[in-house]
Amino acid sequence: MAIRPIREPRRLLAGMCVATMLAGCVTDAPKPETATVAAAVKTPVSKTVSNFTPALRCMDDLLLAYGKRDIVITTAGIPDSTGKVQTGTKEMLISAASKMSIKSRALTFIDYDTERNDLLALFQDIQAAGAFNHKLPNYYIRGAITQLDENAIDAQAGGGLALPFLDVGVSKDQVSSIVAMDLNIGETTTRMILPGVNASNSLVISRAGKSADLGGKIGKAGFAFNMSLNKSEGLGAGVRALVELGMIELVGKLTGTPYWKCLEIDKTNPVMIEQAREWYDGMTPQDRIKLVQRKLAGFGAYSGPVNGIVSRDLTEAVGRYQAENGLVADGRVNFDLYYSLLDADQPLAADPTPKPAALTSVAPAPGTGATQALSLKLDSDRGQRPSYRPQEFLQARVQLTADGVLYCYYRDVSGAIARIYPNRFSPDPFVKANKSLTLPPENSPFKIRFDQAGREQIACYASARDLALPQNLKGADLTPLKVGSMDEIAGAFRKSNPSVAEGKLDILIQ
Repeated sequence: MAIRPIREPRRLLAGMCVATMLAGCVTDAPKPETATVAAAVKTPVSKTVSNFTPALRCMDDLLLAYGKRDIVITTAGIPDSTGKVQTGTKEMLISAASKMSIKSRALTFIDYDTERNDLLALFQDIQAAGAFNHKLPNYYIRGAITQLDENAIDAQAGGGLALPFLDVGVSKDQVSSIVAMDLNIGETTTRMILPGVNASNSLVISRAGKSADLGGKIGKAGFAFNMSLNKSEGLGAGVRALVELGMIELVGKLTGTPYWKCLEIDKTNPVMIEQAREWYDGMTPQDRIKLVQRKLAGFGAYSGPVNGIVSRDLTEAVGRYQAENGLVADGRVNFDLYYSLLDADQPLAADPTPKPAALTSVAPAPGTGATQALSLKLDSDRGQRPSYRPQEFLQARVQLTADGVLYCYYRDVSGAIARIYPNRFSPDPFVKANKSLTLPPENSPFKIRFDQAGREQIACYASARDLALPQNLKGADLTPLKVGSMDEIAGAFRKSNPSVAEGKLDILIQ
């Protein structure tokens, strides 16, 4: 087997121990209740109540009103790309998710070992332990502290007066630092970052003179949030504020709920209107109508079915609402109606549409290595037992019965094995259901040509979730891997992915 490029690609206080002598004899055993207190805590214990605690509680109520629940999430943490901020950002994020899910049960956080900083380790650990029927994350949160400019703004002012009998001097200075954080959400199954579901915020921390108070201001969407930080908290409290603000924004965008209400941003803010417009344009006409039906039903203004179909009852209910709220009373479902209902406080009526089940780790069927929910078909233009001649090109194809991720490997006559999918030209392993994928993919600038007679083989592995890629298979694509055989690859996939589906295609060159 030879991989031939169609066009040439670019090359790629030190400790001290003090001994004391106690005089006298001890005749009775010491009593803890009469023991002298050597040192007492001078600072009272206080509960951390951040500036965004009310907003997180508001989000909990909002998610409850919109019927959002059972969204399973995880994260590997929010690392510090600047190397200057030492804070427990992951724990801050978990606390924020918990606070906005007390009543709504909107978010469920799945924890896993972050020492390897590998999301796939979650699946591998759960499956290796045999913890089947276990909830797996629908989404994962990733991000970083992306900026820390210390003493970015330094303002000084001073003056003095000198007299023969007196010198008077006055000075004032203010130093400000800027810290920024970026957060995104990705789908666990596809590892695709969701477009538009992101948060990018910065915080200015100012220190004036020798005061023990710090003043912070978070600028976002045309509003300012003032916060007071004491000297002992400093940057850590600022990072907590950024985490909580980012979580409010992320969850609001992910669920399509008007999170700006919890941040006390006026609904006339153009940034929020633009956000709502993106949601509206991204909905199907049926989903828009269903949302209007559910909102009006929550008002008690509509009693018809929630089915996404315009009816006379719905048109009349829409017209009445429009007339009562200063809108053009034409009875039509449009953006102005959507935005007005989105900002209203009334909860939505129940949605009769069945919700998709949460991802779970499913035990394989007895005697098989694959789950019944997904299978793959691997063949060629010459059937499932193809025969080619030297100098001909491979024309294979693979198809999945459900959306999933796919990895394919090729063994040539010499026994060298390389991964041909995904590859540098087609890096996304996600494949849509019932869509035929050619091997190599059509958009790849290389082909596989047979050089000599013998037997070669393709083996593919697929799953409805992320595949935990075995360590020995993490080599570069289109490059021989350090494995002895295709059976070794199959065994590695089956061990780390009990629900993997697989297929093989034996090729004869003569």
